[in-house]
Amino acid sequence: DVVEKENLLENAKKIGQLIHDEIKSAFAGVKGVVGIRGMGLMIGIELDKPCGELVARALENGLLINVTAEKVIRLLPPLNLDQEDAEELVSRLIPIIRDFLGE
Repeated sequence: DVVEKENLLENAKKIGQLIHDEIKSAFAGVKGVVGIRGMGLMIGIELDKPCGELVARALENGLLINVTAEKVIRLLPPLNLDQEDAEELVSRLIPIIRDFLGE
C-alpha cells in the first residue's frame, strides 16, 4: 500500500534515470569504465578491473555500495530517495571512482 500511496515506483524510475544520466555523462569516454546499466534505482557501473576496495572508500565518504562480479559497482538506494539526496550520492561517488581509475 505504501509503495502505491507514495508513488515510489514512479519515483524510482525518475530518480534512477537522473542518477544513471549523471553517472553516464561523468564517465563518457573515460578509460576503465566498461558500461553503466540498470533499472530504476538498481544501477551497476562496470569497470575493467577489480574494484572491491571501493566499498571501503565509499563508506569513508558516507556511501554504502557493494561490488559484484569483482568489477561491478552496485547501487541500491531506497525507493524514497529524493532528488537532493540523489545529487549528493552522485557528487560523492564520481570522485571516488575517478580517483580509483586514475591509480
